Amino acid sequence: MTCNCQDCIIRDVTIFSDLGEGELKSISLLIHLSRYRKHQILFLEDNPAHTVFIIKSGMIKVSKSLEDGREQILRVLRSGDILGFEAIYEDSYSATAEALSKAELCCLNKERLLQLLETNSRISFKMMKALGKELEEAQSKIRDLGLKNAREKMATFLLSQVSPSEKSGDKEKKLTLGLSRQEISDMVGLSQETVSRILSEFKKDKIIKTDRKEIVILKPDKLTSLSS
Repeated sequence: MTCNCQDCIIRDVTIFSDLGEGELKSISLLIHLSRYRKHQILFLEDNPAHTVFIIKSGMIKVSKSLEDGREQILRVLRSGDILGFEAIYEDSYSATAEALSKAELCCLNKERLLQLLETNSRISFKMMKALGKELEEAQSKIRDLGLKNAREKMATFLLSQVSPSEKSGDKEKKLTLGLSRQEISDMVGLSQETVSRILSEFKKDKIIKTDRKEIVILKPDKLTSLSS
C-alpha cells in the first residue's frame, strides 16, 4: 500500500516534518505502508537488513536475546519513531522487532533510501540528527541504570513511553504499555515488587492513575521533576 507523506497524520513528528511539498511527494514514491498484527515479528536479530521503518501507529518492542535464552527489551517504539536504523550502515539487524499491538509502518527500502540521502542534504541531516538522538537515548539509559534510584528510574521509564506526538505540554498523557510487570522490571533494572510498589506510590500521590495495562500520567511536570 502506498503512502502520501503530505497528508500523513504523524508528519509533524517524523524526520520529514519541515520538508517542502515537492520533497514529500518524491519520498512518498519510495514508501509503502505495511500492517502488522499483534505479536507479529517484523524482523529477527541477525536477519538481513533491507528496510528502515517509520511507525505510523501501534507499538513495537525491540529486544535482544541473551546467551541464557532470556530476552532483554531495549526499547518500546511508538508513532513517529524510526525502527531499523542499522539497515543504513549494517548488513543485518542487531535486535528483534515485534508488534505489541496492531501496527502500521511506513517502509523504506535500504537501497532507495541511501540514494535519497545521497541526493538530498536536508533529509541526510535530519537522519543524522535522528541517529544522534538514538545514541543519546542509549547513553542516557546506561546512565539511568547506574545512577538513578528506583523512583527516578520509574519516572524516567513512564515518560519514555509517551508517544512523540504527545510529549510537549503539561496535559494528561495516556499510556498503553503492552508490557508485563516482568518486562518493565527487566527494562528498568528493578524487581517486580519494587515496580509495583512505586506505581502504587505514584497513584497514591495522584501523579498517575491506572486501569489494567493503561496508565494515565496526571502530572507530567511532577514526573519530569522526579526523573531528573
